[in-house]
Amino acid sequence: MKFTAVFAALAAFAVSQVSANASIVSESDALGATDQGALHTCLQNYRINNWDGMDCGGRGWFKGSHDYKSPTNCWDACAGYIVQAIDRGATAVECDDVEGGARCWMGYH
Repeated sequence: MKFTAVFAALAAFAVSQVSANASIVSESDALGATDQGALHTCLQNYRINNWDGMDCGGRGWFKGSHDYKSPTNCWDACAGYIVQAIDRGATAVECDDVEGGARCWMGYH
């Protein structure tokens, strides 16, 4: 029961953080089943990570940029979209955020 409450709070927070300039640019569910709970935990832990990738929840996570200032801002813009993709069972997803001439991207595969 406690896990469900924590998960609901994470999902509500992430959905509230969706940026008007961010969007899912690719999503697939062709690579088999995912552990949605693990992916939600991975996403939460990835907020404070920098632009380097990580392996978590059975997927390779990535976050990169072109002239984008903050990996945390990228997470804030895209987390809600990625939560929705995880909930749909996506095995791979990429979200991009564009701010003027700057762009960031993050997701997992």
